[in-house]
Amino acid sequence: MNPIVRQMVNQKVRNLNVKELIRLGRENGIHLTVRQAKEVLAIIHAVPFDIGDKKNVLQLNERLKKMDPALYKKARKLLRPYEAYLSFSLD
Repeated sequence: MNPIVRQMVNQKVRNLNVKELIRLGRENGIHLTVRQAKEVLAIIHAVPFDIGDKKNVLQLNERLKKMDPALYKKARKLLRPYEAYLSFSLD
């Protein structure tokens, strides 16, 4: 992956906040409460995110899976645009 793109994606994910996540949800037809957004972000921000680190991304996906299944589906849908930068599948 291009190092500049990697840095941009990492920065975007690391800087996601509740307001922005809820806005992204609204833009994608996903209803997300403040509590749900905080839960998702707590998991995302628990470890420094690196889109180029397969182990890091897979662990993040597993932590997201362990939360409420319906919320996991919402989180995956919201984060799907970033999956295009992965050199592997999350499924």
